[in-house]
Amino acid sequence: MVSDALVAPLTRQSSLLPMPGSRLPSLTGLRWAAAMLVFAEHVVNRVLAADVRVPDPVAGAAWALFSHAGALGVSFFFALSGFVLAYSARHGDTRRAFWRRRWAKIYPLHVVTALLAAALLLTTAGTVTPWQVLANVTLTQAWIPDPAIYTSLNPVSWSLSCEALFYLCFPFLLPALRHMSTIWLRSLILALPVVVLAINVALIGADHEVAKWTAYLLPAARLVGFTLGVVVAVLVTRGEWRGPGLGWSLILLAVVYAAAAETPYPVHLHALTLGPVVLVIAAAATADRSGVRTLWSRPALVYMGEVSFAFYMIHYLVLLVADQLGMIASPVGPLRAVAVTAVVFATSLAGAVALHHGVENPAYRRLKGQRT
Repeated sequence: MVSDALVAPLTRQSSLLPMPGSRLPSLTGLRWAAAMLVFAEHVVNRVLAADVRVPDPVAGAAWALFSHAGALGVSFFFALSGFVLAYSARHGDTRRAFWRRRWAKIYPLHVVTALLAAALLLTTAGTVTPWQVLANVTLTQAWIPDPAIYTSLNPVSWSLSCEALFYLCFPFLLPALRHMSTIWLRSLILALPVVVLAINVALIGADHEVAKWTAYLLPAARLVGFTLGVVVAVLVTRGEWRGPGLGWSLILLAVVYAAAAETPYPVHLHALTLGPVVLVIAAAATADRSGVRTLWSRPALVYMGEVSFAFYMIHYLVLLVADQLGMIASPVGPLRAVAVTAVVFATSLAGAVALHHGVENPAYRRLKGQRT
C-alpha cells in the first residue's frame, strides 16, 4: 500500500543512497567492542564486589575504567540501531514488513534466553511472578519503575524494551527526518545531546533508582539517542556529513568517557558520551563507504560483531551460573579472578555462537517473511 510506505523519497541524488547489499563492516566490528564494554562492566561489578585481593590502586583503576563501561556500550548500540536502520532502509518498504523483520530479529533470541533465565531462577530457589513474565513477553519491562520488573529474568533484556519503542517509531521518524533540510539536521545533532544532558542534570541529587530509571532505562528517554543515530545516517547518505575521522573520534570518546567519570550521578552514565558515540559511528560508516579498511573491518572482528547480540543476551546468565557454582565466592585472589573471567568469557562466546547459528539466524530467516 502506498500509504504504508516506510521510506519517503530523498531530495538528493540516488547515487548517495547505500547500494543494495552494501555493508558497514567497521560498524559491525565495533558492535563487538560495545558488547565487550558491557561484559567488562558486569564482570568487574560482580568480581570486585567479591573482594578481589589486589592492591587498592589496581582495584580502583579497574573500577574507574569499567564500572560504567556498559552504559557506554548500550548507548552505542542504541545510536547504532538508529543509524543502521536508516542507512539500510529502502524505498517501497512497508511498516508491516519492517516491524515483522525487527520482531523476527530480536524476539526469538529474547524468548530463548528468558526461558533459560527462568529455569535458572527456578533451580536456585528463586521465583518468577506472572507480572515479570508478562512484562518480558510484551517487552515492556523498562517502562515499569520497579527493579523487580526491569531486571527480571534476563536482566540485560531491558534494552530490548527500548528497542521495541524505537522500532515502533522508526517508520514515522525516518520520513520526517528525511524531509528536513541539512541545516535543520545539523542543528538536531547539536540539540539532541543537550536534551539528554539537561534531563540528566535535572536528576542530580534525586534518588539513584529514580534517576537511573528516568534517565537511563526509560525507553522514551533513550529514544533521543536512537533518533540521533537516524539523523546522522540521513546526513551520511546525503553526502553531507562533516566530522572527524575514526581515529580522532575514538580518542575524543575515550577522553570524554574518562572525564565523565568525575561528574555526578546520573550524568556520568551516558549524557556526555552520546555526542562522541555518534561521531565514531559516522566516522566508521564513512570509512566503510570510502573503501577504507580499518581495524574493526577485519573478518574476525566482523564475525564477532555478528554474534555480539547473542553474546550480549547470554553473558549475564553465564555470570549468574558462575556465581551460583561458587566461582565468585568472596574473597577472590587475583589469579582466580582472571581464571573466572576467562571461563565466563569463553562459555559466553561459545553460547553466543550456538545461539547465533542455532536460534537467531534460523528464526530470522524463517519468520521475517518476504521483503516487499
